[in-house]
Amino acid sequence: MILHALAASIGALCLLSAPAVAQTPPGPASGPGARMGPPRTMADIPAWTDGLFGHLDVNQDAAITGDELAALSSGPAAAMGGGRLRRMIAQSDSSNDGRISREELTAGTERMFTRMDADGDGTLSEAELPRPPAPPRPPSIPMPAPEPMPMPEMPGGD
Repeated sequence: MILHALAASIGALCLLSAPAVAQTPPGPASGPGARMGPPRTMADIPAWTDGLFGHLDVNQDAAITGDELAALSSGPAAAMGGGRLRRMIAQSDSSNDGRISREELTAGTERMFTRMDADGDGTLSEAELPRPPAPPRPPSIPMPAPEPMPMPEMPGGD
């Protein structure tokens, strides 16, 4: 379930209007390799991660850092599951140096894809695709009805 929510968050990233994403110059993220949602086949992963990497590497230093991922945890990105996406991307840092290379992101996406591909056929079917997170539920604890406010007795009101 969490895996599906993470993958849904990746799709939401393409819709972001967060300042860090808006500063990214045109590149692979807007080219033919850019996709909405997770890649549908294992062969789609390199082009898809290039697009995602292009969105996130705002300063174009060939690494995604915590500062660049911070945009996913606030504003519209957070509302669309960006915090979960941030954690998933951070797990791609196999060298533990606080910087995620394009290769690390690709490898992390391949791991996620493999977990989502339940039948192992190399393609994500409709049933294997992530579903958007459910809307928040109202509190399950019923609130008591307010009681009428007692009126003070007025002196000499008889």
